Amino acid sequence: MLLMLMMTLAADQAAPMSPTQDEIVVIGQRLSRWTGKYEIRGAKMKCSTKTSTKDIEIDAIGCQAFQICTDTLKSRIAASDDTQLDKKARLAMKVELRRDLTDCVMVRRAELIEALAARRAAKSSIPG
Repeated sequence: MLLMLMMTLAADQAAPMSPTQDEIVVIGQRLSRWTGKYEIRGAKMKCSTKTSTKDIEIDAIGCQAFQICTDTLKSRIAASDDTQLDKKARLAMKVELRRDLTDCVMVRRAELIEALAARRAAKSSIPG
């Protein structure tokens, strides 16, 4: 059984990466150098690039992921600002919300990186 697992792992490592996989790695590496500023003030969500990758499509991924996730979590964001709740409860909600927002952004970034890599691979395979 162990031998079978080792052979499978060796085969996976030996397989060359596809152009799309290569592009995913490159986009991910470049996006890791991107920094942005996120702001949530009431119902207003704002994102801006602080350190650019020099690639507008990659830069957009950071803010697109944030926008998608804040839209998804909008009702929880509003609830965490409810002044009818005591401060301690609001702060606890915000801590949980920040964690969930971070998790969401990471997942959405991965999806957006994959989509951009696929678009670029399709574009480069078009003759002409």
